[in-house]
Amino acid sequence: MLARLVLAFAFIVSLSFAGRAADRHEQLVEQWYSALATADHAMFDKLLADDARVILEDIDSIQTKDEFLGSLDEWKNAVHGATLRHRIASAGNGTVTVFVCYQFPSNSTYMREIFSFRGEKIIESAQSSVGEACEGFE
Repeated sequence: MLARLVLAFAFIVSLSFAGRAADRHEQLVEQWYSALATADHAMFDKLLADDARVILEDIDSIQTKDEFLGSLDEWKNAVHGATLRHRIASAGNGTVTVFVCYQFPSNSTYMREIFSFRGEKIIESAQSSVGEACEGFE
Protein backbone atom coordinates (compact mmCIF):
# COMPACT_ATOMS: atom_id res chain seq x y z
CA MET A 1 0.00 0.00 0.00
CA LEU A 2 2.77 2.43 0.94
CA ALA A 3 4.63 1.61 -2.29
CA ARG A 4 1.53 2.52 -4.33
CA LEU A 5 1.19 5.83 -2.49
CA VAL A 6 4.84 6.64 -3.11
CA LEU A 7 4.47 5.82 -6.82
CA ALA A 8 1.29 7.90 -7.09
CA PHE A 9 2.99 10.83 -5.36
CA ALA A 10 6.05 10.52 -7.62
CA PHE A 11 3.81 10.51 -10.69
CA ILE A 12 1.95 13.64 -9.54
CA VAL A 13 5.23 15.42 -8.79
CA SER A 14 6.62 14.49 -12.22
CA LEU A 15 3.53 15.97 -13.89
CA SER A 16 3.99 19.15 -11.89
CA PHE A 17 7.64 19.48 -12.99
CA ALA A 18 6.72 18.78 -16.61
CA GLY A 19 4.06 21.48 -16.47
CA ARG A 20 6.50 23.97 -14.96
CA ALA A 21 9.10 23.16 -17.61
CA ALA A 22 6.57 23.74 -20.40
CA ASP A 23 5.52 27.02 -18.78
CA ARG A 24 9.16 28.12 -18.50
CA HIS A 25 9.82 27.16 -22.11
CA GLU A 26 6.83 29.23 -23.19
CA GLN A 27 8.28 32.18 -21.23
CA LEU A 28 11.59 31.77 -23.06
CA VAL A 29 9.74 31.81 -26.39
CA GLU A 30 7.92 34.99 -25.36
CA GLN A 31 11.32 36.55 -24.57
CA TRP A 32 12.59 35.38 -27.98
CA TYR A 33 9.86 37.27 -29.86
CA SER A 34 10.28 40.35 -27.71
CA ALA A 35 14.00 40.30 -28.53
CA LEU A 36 13.30 39.58 -32.20
CA ALA A 37 11.19 42.72 -32.54
CA THR A 38 14.15 44.87 -31.47
CA ALA A 39 17.12 42.67 -32.49
CA ASP A 40 18.19 42.56 -28.84
CA HIS A 41 21.67 41.01 -29.00
CA ALA A 42 22.05 40.74 -25.20
CA MET A 43 18.74 38.90 -24.77
CA PHE A 44 19.52 36.40 -27.53
CA ASP A 45 22.95 35.81 -26.01
CA LYS A 46 21.18 34.97 -22.74
CA LEU A 47 18.44 32.80 -24.34
CA LEU A 48 20.61 30.65 -26.61
CA ALA A 49 22.84 27.82 -25.44
CA ASP A 50 26.44 28.12 -26.62
CA ASP A 51 25.92 25.18 -29.01
CA ALA A 52 22.50 26.37 -30.23
CA ARG A 53 21.48 26.09 -33.87
CA VAL A 54 19.05 28.26 -35.81
CA ILE A 55 17.75 26.26 -38.75
CA LEU A 56 16.27 28.20 -41.65
CA GLU A 57 14.67 25.32 -43.54
CA ASP A 58 13.42 27.34 -46.52
CA ILE A 59 16.92 28.45 -47.49
CA ASP A 60 18.61 25.25 -46.26
CA SER A 61 20.81 27.13 -43.79
CA ILE A 62 21.95 26.35 -40.27
CA GLN A 63 23.41 29.13 -38.13
CA THR A 64 25.44 28.71 -34.98
CA LYS A 65 24.74 30.97 -32.04
CA ASP A 66 27.61 33.26 -33.06
CA GLU A 67 26.43 33.41 -36.67
CA PHE A 68 22.88 34.20 -35.55
CA LEU A 69 24.09 36.94 -33.20
CA GLY A 70 26.25 38.32 -36.02
CA SER A 71 23.21 38.60 -38.29
CA LEU A 72 21.19 40.72 -35.86
CA ASP A 73 22.38 44.08 -37.22
CA GLU A 74 21.04 43.14 -40.65
CA TRP A 75 17.84 41.83 -39.03
CA LYS A 76 17.42 45.12 -37.12
CA ASN A 77 17.25 46.95 -40.45
CA ALA A 78 14.82 44.40 -41.90
CA VAL A 79 12.47 44.43 -38.92
CA HIS A 80 12.23 48.24 -38.78
CA GLY A 81 8.58 49.13 -39.38
CA ALA A 82 7.48 45.49 -39.22
CA THR A 83 4.83 43.89 -37.05
CA LEU A 84 5.43 40.44 -35.58
CA ARG A 85 2.53 38.43 -34.21
CA HIS A 86 2.90 34.95 -32.82
CA ARG A 87 0.84 32.28 -31.13
CA ILE A 88 2.01 29.17 -29.37
CA ALA A 89 0.43 26.13 -30.99
CA SER A 90 1.79 23.45 -28.65
CA ALA A 91 4.26 22.95 -25.82
CA GLY A 92 5.61 19.83 -24.16
CA ASN A 93 8.33 17.20 -24.25
CA GLY A 94 11.02 19.88 -24.43
CA THR A 95 9.64 21.65 -27.51
CA VAL A 96 7.39 24.59 -28.27
CA THR A 97 5.77 25.07 -31.69
CA VAL A 98 4.83 28.61 -32.68
CA PHE A 99 3.06 30.13 -35.68
CA VAL A 100 4.33 33.59 -36.57
CA CYS A 101 3.08 36.30 -38.88
CA TYR A 102 5.85 38.65 -40.00
CA GLN A 103 4.32 41.74 -41.58
CA PHE A 104 6.99 43.88 -43.21
CA PRO A 105 6.19 47.21 -44.91
CA SER A 106 6.38 45.62 -48.38
CA ASN A 107 5.36 42.00 -47.76
CA SER A 108 4.39 39.42 -45.19
CA THR A 109 5.26 35.83 -44.42
CA TYR A 110 3.67 33.15 -42.28
CA MET A 111 6.09 30.81 -40.47
CA ARG A 112 6.12 27.76 -38.23
CA GLU A 113 8.93 27.79 -35.71
CA ILE A 114 9.83 24.90 -33.43
CA PHE A 115 12.02 25.51 -30.40
CA SER A 116 13.92 22.84 -28.47
CA PHE A 117 15.38 23.35 -25.01
CA ARG A 118 18.04 22.11 -22.65
CA GLY A 119 17.19 23.37 -19.20
CA GLU A 120 16.73 27.14 -19.33
CA LYS A 121 18.31 27.59 -22.77
CA ILE A 122 17.13 27.32 -26.36
CA ILE A 123 19.24 24.74 -28.16
CA GLU A 124 17.43 24.83 -31.49
CA SER A 125 15.04 27.01 -33.45
CA ALA A 126 13.81 25.44 -36.70
CA GLN A 127 11.90 27.79 -38.96
CA SER A 128 9.87 26.98 -42.07
CA SER A 129 7.42 28.90 -44.21
CA VAL A 130 3.72 28.19 -44.04
CA GLY A 131 2.82 30.79 -46.67
CA GLU A 132 3.55 34.19 -48.09
CA ALA A 133 0.53 35.83 -46.52
CA CYS A 134 -0.73 35.51 -43.00
CA GLU A 135 -4.09 34.13 -44.03
CA GLY A 136 -5.42 31.86 -41.34
CA PHE A 137 -3.31 33.44 -38.62
CA GLU A 138 -5.45 34.00 -35.58
